[in-house]
Amino acid sequence: MATDPEDSGQLLNAAAELTIAGRKIRLEMPVPAGPTRLDKLLPFLRYLTDRFVDFSVENARMEGLTVSCRKGCGACCRQLVPISAIEARRLGEVVEQMPEPRKSIVLARFEEARQRLQAAGLLEKLREPNRVGDDEVDPIGLAYFQQGIACPFLEDESCSIYEERPLACREYLVVSPAENCARPTVDSIQPVPIVVRVAKTVRALNVEKTPSAPRWVALVLALEQADIRPDETPSQPGPELVREIFGRLTGRDAESG
Repeated sequence: MATDPEDSGQLLNAAAELTIAGRKIRLEMPVPAGPTRLDKLLPFLRYLTDRFVDFSVENARMEGLTVSCRKGCGACCRQLVPISAIEARRLGEVVEQMPEPRKSIVLARFEEARQRLQAAGLLEKLREPNRVGDDEVDPIGLAYFQQGIACPFLEDESCSIYEERPLACREYLVVSPAENCARPTVDSIQPVPIVVRVAKTVRALNVEKTPSAPRWVALVLALEQADIRPDETPSQPGPELVREIFGRLTGRDAESG
């Protein structure tokens, strides 16, 4: 039987050292050695996101700021969260693998959210993000937040799929008072400045490699989008794809090691 090169299981150690704002950060994680797709690099992309977020949090601490986000504070989990198509498909897999009755409970939450969006006149706009102009994103995000729709994965005001949470969720931290997040304004919320944003880069790269993919998917519609959008991302050698990701993230080649 022929072996699919994408399933060979061979790994290479991807390592790079970057200098950001005068400080060095070393990144290192195994990645597929053979042909692979962007979605197969999600663990690597999560690792990069977490490292850059940790680096950014340390920068904030050096400036005397403290992250106010805590377990049980789920106000941000009622925001419109943009994710990539590859993340939407992964969330679909996560739900599909859930045991009953948990799976049915989560599916019911997604359906309730869909119905509330439809009643608010937001559903069709969120289903067609490529038709949403840049000047419409913030008003739609505000209208979404005003509906108070909790993320279907939110339980006891905490993320129930923490290890699988999207890249955008990982990048959202604040140093302003936690109570301000329930009624956010431009002046009342102070996010942690993230030195390198992986989530936005991945969304753009996903669209470039799969022109039919939406530029973003609303997390709350991830399951229906996963069903109607098959994975069409092309395969390319893992190390080559990693170098491309680093180049997009930093605007230059990483110093590999």
